[in-house]
Amino acid sequence: MTRRMLFVLAMLSALLLPVASAYEFQAYGYVTKVVDGDTVWFHSYYGYKAGETFKVRFADINTPEIYTDEGKESKAALEWLLDTYGRYVYLDVDDIYETDRYGRVVAVVYLPFWYYGYALNVNEWLVESGYASIWDHYNEFDPYSWSLWVPI
Repeated sequence: MTRRMLFVLAMLSALLLPVASAYEFQAYGYVTKVVDGDTVWFHSYYGYKAGETFKVRFADINTPEIYTDEGKESKAALEWLLDTYGRYVYLDVDDIYETDRYGRVVAVVYLPFWYYGYALNVNEWLVESGYASIWDHYNEFDPYSWSLWVPI
């Protein structure tokens, strides 16, 4: 290879490296039940707690309480998304706290669109769609820098 070609490959590798390592999915599994707009039951098939079913609290967002009309609307929107595009998702589990005070696993949830090579950040989708607001906690995530779509 010529020097120029090596240089171009090195630059491309340097540019793509942060993208390749930015999304650390710790689990892959199935959403068995939507509790409300920001909490689901999840069965892990691979990775974190494989073979177990547990509650997941969506990191750094908050939806209205389920007993309000807005809460019912946010739950319905999440159910629609999962029923329409699939309930198999990836989790990026919080590396700092892992669980909240109620024992729910805190994570960013990603819905894969295999054909396109991207996954939808469900947490961000709920915010951008108006069903949730950002509720930034001390954890590994920065909701202000989230992308709606991430490469998989």
